[in-house]
Amino acid sequence: MRDDGKDFHFPPLTNGLDFLVSAVTFLAAEGSPVPRELKYATLHLQCAAETLFKARLEMYKPDLVWTKPTEYDKGKHQSGDFTSCGIKDAIKRLNALAQDGTITLSTTLDPASSDLKDLGNLRNRLMHFGWRDTTVAVKTRTLPVLTLLFDFVNHDVLPYTADWEAARQMDEVRGQLKHLTDFVTQRQKSISGQLAGHEHSTTACRSCGQYAVVLDGGAHDLKCFFCDKSYGTGDEAAWEFTGENRHITIKQGGNDLATCPACAASAIVPVRTLGYPAADSYICFGCGSDWEGICEWCGNGGYIVPEADMCDECYDIRLANF
Repeated sequence: MRDDGKDFHFPPLTNGLDFLVSAVTFLAAEGSPVPRELKYATLHLQCAAETLFKARLEMYKPDLVWTKPTEYDKGKHQSGDFTSCGIKDAIKRLNALAQDGTITLSTTLDPASSDLKDLGNLRNRLMHFGWRDTTVAVKTRTLPVLTLLFDFVNHDVLPYTADWEAARQMDEVRGQLKHLTDFVTQRQKSISGQLAGHEHSTTACRSCGQYAVVLDGGAHDLKCFFCDKSYGTGDEAAWEFTGENRHITIKQGGNDLATCPACAASAIVPVRTLGYPAADSYICFGCGSDWEGICEWCGNGGYIVPEADMCDECYDIRLANF
């Protein structure tokens, strides 16, 4: 075993950046990372996020890294004999320090970030059980967090430390990151023609998070054009997007999904679309029809009469009975 005579020493910032260097090196592997490289890229990126947020806290005040800062003990802290806070609490504490002017924080940090949550969930699956997905989907999940950490370290960490090793580590990251940016840009460019004209029926993939699942391309083999994840039929995809199981839901007394008047499929789900990402659209996963909402009277998708909570057909029927 090689021994260069150096002590095993990884202070918080160096440790976090070492995880980041490792993650980006795996992700930027020539060609494309093999599954094992991608696994460790995911694990190390999650470690980098948690360690770097807490390292920034420690740069200001070490006790803020503790789950209970009031119990801070310098000796235990130096020996690592304590329980530290998680990513959410670390971000909340950084934001609190920034809000009262104690530190400057240029990067927008959201403790409820779906990107951080998704990466954390993926890491937990890999650590505690295992996971199967497309390589592109897993790689894409890492990119938003990698970009966030890149900005955070550059703008909110390095300017407040004279650690030359940290600067050197970030040079390593910087040299690799452009390959990943190019990956996303090129992938989006390559599928743009397949999405053109379908913006209002294209929703985000549950695996990679990219708006690349076209719902009006036919109900038999829905897939994500970005990562190639297959969703099967429109009915199967609709239930997967709700996060529930049709058989179990109905068996337990729940309802089927709303029915589409255009194709009669019970497959209408509220989702955000590429053409209108600001709010939910009621899209039929069977044919791609876009409805204003779900009628509270007949349970079907339809064009909703303002302030009536019912579709125009039900409204006409009720109006005729008066």
